Amino acid sequence: MTTKNKLPKAELEKQLDNALENTFPASDPVSVGDVTSDSPERPATRQTAKIDKALVEKLAKQVAAKHKGAA
Repeated sequence: MTTKNKLPKAELEKQLDNALENTFPASDPVSVGDVTSDSPERPATRQTAKIDKALVEKLAKQVAAKHKGAA
């Protein structure tokens, strides 16, 4: 970094604070720069998963059977 590009310490601290605020979750790398969108990019046709109580119970029985067979 050249002398011309050096920023005052207060400005660097401010930029770091902004980057840390824009970084979520904490496991993500520090976000440097502006946020490009307030919402995630998804296809407009994307629907939520269709599940119901019967499906959950069916899958729970399958998992229980696998655990029972492995024991």
